Amino acid sequence: MTGSQSKSRRVKTNLLAGAAAGAAIISLGLAVVSAQAQAPRLVTPPPAVAYGDGAFSFANLVERVAPAVVSVLVEREVERPQIPDELQQFFQFRFGAPPEEFEGEPDVAEAQGSGFFIDADGHIVTNNHVVEGAKNIRVSLSNGKELKATLVGADPLTDLAVLKVVEPPKGQAFVQFAEDVNLRVGDWVLAVGNPFGLGGSVTSGIVSAIGGESRQGTFLDFIQIDAPINRGNSGGPTFDLNGRVVGVNTAIYSPNGGSVGIGFAIPAKTAKETVASLIKNGSVTRGWLGVSIQPVDESIKSALKLKEAKGALVAEVIAGTPAAKAGVTDGDLIIKLNGRDLADPRDLTRSISALAPGEKARLTVLRDGAEKTLVVTLGARDADPQVASAAPPSQGEDVLSGEAGVKVAELNDAARRQFRIPEGVNGVVVTAVKPGSPGEEAGLQPGAVILQVDGAAVTSAASLKKMLADAKSGGKDAVLLRLQFGEAKQFRALTIGKKEG
Repeated sequence: MTGSQSKSRRVKTNLLAGAAAGAAIISLGLAVVSAQAQAPRLVTPPPAVAYGDGAFSFANLVERVAPAVVSVLVEREVERPQIPDELQQFFQFRFGAPPEEFEGEPDVAEAQGSGFFIDADGHIVTNNHVVEGAKNIRVSLSNGKELKATLVGADPLTDLAVLKVVEPPKGQAFVQFAEDVNLRVGDWVLAVGNPFGLGGSVTSGIVSAIGGESRQGTFLDFIQIDAPINRGNSGGPTFDLNGRVVGVNTAIYSPNGGSVGIGFAIPAKTAKETVASLIKNGSVTRGWLGVSIQPVDESIKSALKLKEAKGALVAEVIAGTPAAKAGVTDGDLIIKLNGRDLADPRDLTRSISALAPGEKARLTVLRDGAEKTLVVTLGARDADPQVASAAPPSQGEDVLSGEAGVKVAELNDAARRQFRIPEGVNGVVVTAVKPGSPGEEAGLQPGAVILQVDGAAVTSAASLKKMLADAKSGGKDAVLLRLQFGEAKQFRALTIGKKEG
C-alpha cells in the first residue's frame, strides 16, 4: 500500500446483482475441462448421484465444477462525502487542523462478486456491474490463491464482462459453452458463487420461469430460478444436473437485499455470443434502426383493421437515422424482418441487434393497408441508446362530460407555457380526461398533444371534432390518434363507436 493509499478509508461492500439485457433464450450449457500442462482434456461431469432410497446428492457434481468458479475481488475509488464548511471550520478551530477524513486520496471501496474460467488462456466470465469502474481486480481460486486480473471487455446491455489472468495455474479447471441444453421450467439447477464473501458456496433449486422480461424490456429474457442467490453471487454460473452452465447469475428480486427465492440468470446463449465478441473485439456492436416503436394492442388492431395484433408500430422515426434514410415513416407497422414474421417490438429490437452495423436488412411494413418492402443499411447502436420503445402514458383524472370524455384546447402561447410544449409541435392539447371514458381507455392525459387522426393532421379543436364525427358516420369503431407525450411520440386508438351512459 502506498503512502497516499494509507490515508484512504476502505469500505467493504457486497455487490447487489444488477440488471441486464440480451437476446431471446436458447439455453446452452458448459462442460468442465481440465487445463493440463499439455493439451486440454474434456471431462464430462457425472450427474447427481441417485441412491437406492430415492435420495440423491450433488456432491460428485460440485466436486468437478466448483474449481472452475472464482471469487472476483475489486477495488474502486469513491468520492468522499461533502462536509459542510461550518463543520470543517469547527475541526480547524477545535483541533488546529482538519480531520484526517478531509485529507488524502479518495476512499477505496472493496466489493466482491463471482466468475468462472472458460478456457485454458485464463479468460473469466463475470458481470459488468461487478467490475464496472474497478481500479484493481483480483480473483481468488477455490484453493484460496489470489491472482491479478485485467479487464478484456464489458457489455453493459447484457451485464457481462470478460477478465483475464496472465498465467493461470497448470491444471486449472475451466468450462466451455455447449449448445445442447433444452432448459425447461421445473429443471433442477445449482448456483455456485461467492455470496457475502463465502467463496465456493452452492445452492440448489429449480427453474421457476423462462422468458421474464429484463428491466430495459429489450435485449434479454431472463432465466428465473429459485436456487437462492445473494449479494456476491453476481457473475457466477448456474449449472444443470449434467454439470453444464445454463446461465450466468446476475440479479435478484428482493425487498430486503437478501434472497427471497427469486433470482435471475443471463441465458448461456447470450453469454456465449457476447463473450466471444468481447474476447475478439473488446466490445459488442449491434445493429440499429433509429425508430421509437410500440406494441399493437387490441384497440390499435381495431383502428387499423388488422387480423392479428402483431408487429411493431413505428411511433417516431428519428431524422438522419438508418430508418429515415430507408424511407420508414411514422405510422408504419413493421411486420417482417428479412422475410420472417415479427411478433412484437421486442422481437424486432432483438432481431435487429443480432445483425451487424452496415448489414442490409429487408423490412416489410404495412402502410395505408398495403405491404411495402424497404431495404435499410443498419447503423451502430450506442451503449445507451436515445431511442427506445415508447412507454405508455399515465392516466388523467379530471372529470369532463362528452362522448369521448376529452377536453382539448388550441395550442396558443399560454397553453404551450402551461404544458411545456415546444414551438415545433402542432395540434391540440388535452386539458382534461373523464375517468372511465374512451379517452382514458386510450391513455390520454392532460398535456398530451393530439397531432393526427388516422394520419390526417389536427389543426384545431373544431377539426378534431369533425374528424371524429366523420369517422363515426363512416362506420368506424375507433380512430388512430398520433400523440406527443413530452419528448415521445406514440399512437393510441380512441374508441368512437359507443356512448357514455
